[in-house]
Amino acid sequence: ALNANLPQVVDDNPQPPPVQAVQPAPAGTARTLRAAQVNLNVTGFWSWALFDRRTGQLTGSSNAAARSDTASMIKVWIAADYLRRATEKGQNVDDGRLRALSTMIRDSSNDVADSYHRANGGSASINRMIRQCGLTESRPVAVGSWSTTEVSARDGARLATCVADGRAAGPTWTQWLLAEMRGVRGAGRFGIVNAFAPDAATKIAIKNGWINRKDGKWHIACLAVSDEWAMTVLAQYPVAHGMSYGANICKQVA
Repeated sequence: ALNANLPQVVDDNPQPPPVQAVQPAPAGTARTLRAAQVNLNVTGFWSWALFDRRTGQLTGSSNAAARSDTASMIKVWIAADYLRRATEKGQNVDDGRLRALSTMIRDSSNDVADSYHRANGGSASINRMIRQCGLTESRPVAVGSWSTTEVSARDGARLATCVADGRAAGPTWTQWLLAEMRGVRGAGRFGIVNAFAPDAATKIAIKNGWINRKDGKWHIACLAVSDEWAMTVLAQYPVAHGMSYGANICKQVA
């Protein structure tokens, strides 16, 4: 029933849209995070990037351009792309669709992600993300699903910034989407946000990805954004370490 109610995809704007200038955070925004040296003893791959929304400075690990897969982290783009395009086409987004998208963000529903990723055009949607948000390493994996989309840590921070400043979902839906990301709950609420005191954590919008893949590794992707910064941490490590190992990498970096 969900699929039947989705509009058909018509990409009537195949040319790359102009990338808007990144909007800095408001003057006087409280600083909770700043770039620093990060030293962790980690088994496997890990990378991180931090974008300072007040200054436009992007910093990160020496391998911040290395790719890893997003898993469920990409769901924030799936929602943003659907909502922005609906507005561009003058289409109403009814309460049922908003509830579905909310479930995809807050509870990480894979079924909803499957439906809306198809409605967005699959790989065409990922290519729009790359253009819209000015990403440099990211790419769709044609033989895979949304969860196999590849990003770098610095592209993840750029994506988080793109969501927060309105380029991803558009002015109509940006605040709604950020509120849903602040409301992530259950198994998907881990990582960067857990490095902060409860009062600060309520102001941080997040979307994480986590999957135990057939390569014998956990693949973890953590995205978080506040009024003053955007951050992504990526990790891959032996499955025997468990999911909490990767969640703790994200927390420790933050």
